[in-house]
Amino acid sequence: MAEPASSSSSSLTGKSDGEIEEMLDRMLTRLALCDDPKLQPLLSKLLPITISSLSSHSSAVRNKVLEILSHLNKRVKHQPEIGLPLLELWNIYSEANAAPMVRNFCIVYIEMAFERVPTEEKVTLAPMLLVNVSKLPLQHQEIILRIVVKVIGDCHSSRIDDEVVAKYRAVSDSQDRELFIDFCLHTILYQPTSQRFGTMDIVRVVCKTIDLSSFRRNFCYDESLKGLVHLCSRQCSPGLSISQTNRVSGKQSLDRNMVLTRKLGVLNVIENMELAPELVYPLYLAASVDFQDPVIKRGEELLRKKANGTNLDDVNLMNKLFLLFN
Repeated sequence: MAEPASSSSSSLTGKSDGEIEEMLDRMLTRLALCDDPKLQPLLSKLLPITISSLSSHSSAVRNKVLEILSHLNKRVKHQPEIGLPLLELWNIYSEANAAPMVRNFCIVYIEMAFERVPTEEKVTLAPMLLVNVSKLPLQHQEIILRIVVKVIGDCHSSRIDDEVVAKYRAVSDSQDRELFIDFCLHTILYQPTSQRFGTMDIVRVVCKTIDLSSFRRNFCYDESLKGLVHLCSRQCSPGLSISQTNRVSGKQSLDRNMVLTRKLGVLNVIENMELAPELVYPLYLAASVDFQDPVIKRGEELLRKKANGTNLDDVNLMNKLFLLFN
């Protein structure tokens, strides 16, 4: 997916920090004067160059970049129809010599760009993001895995085309594949907050924790109690740690329908990847005891169809099942 070199990087070659700052200043002026209908074509050139400029160690250059990005964010935040140059950003991110700061900003705008590209482009690019994902920093891994699973939920909850299946099967590196499968399992195990704790569940936990008379007297006013209620409401999904739960949801609150489509999409993709039964057994087992009937039905179906030959003496499988049990 990555190209040998991006035009944005080459456009900075040989320029001094002063020249880059001057160029960015002109770009900011163009951005400010650009009408919204013409903004997308401008951003296709401006955004990659702006982010690539973060490879400079000049504080003046970096401040100018932040000024441009701040203006850009305000302009596009509430206009999802304005696209961002996804492929160019990914090429910059994938360059072997990309500076850490460049990659950190790239991944933010890659995530934003995925929300704005046509469905066909999402479907094509998502599986390609999994190539070498295990070699990325942990935080970037999580962002990319969330992007991929969101696309899977949005586009493959009911069916998946053979061409797309081939792209997921092409993820051949064992570490990349294992990371993806683990994230899929965590997605299957994930439950929305409302499903984990209702109001009365929180009250019961609180009542066990503090003196009941104090609870009745101070429920509406005691700040520490509010903190405890908040803590209870953020408990992790069964089978997941708090960090794993947050890894699946990210900063977004996932409602029941989002969770449902992602789980069904994940099951469709995993089924068609033709993986060893020992790898997929935990996913199908977890799906078969989900809180939503369509997931339960699909999980039970896949257990019957795909898990018959599972080697239950497999050590790795047993370890994973024991983790689920705990």
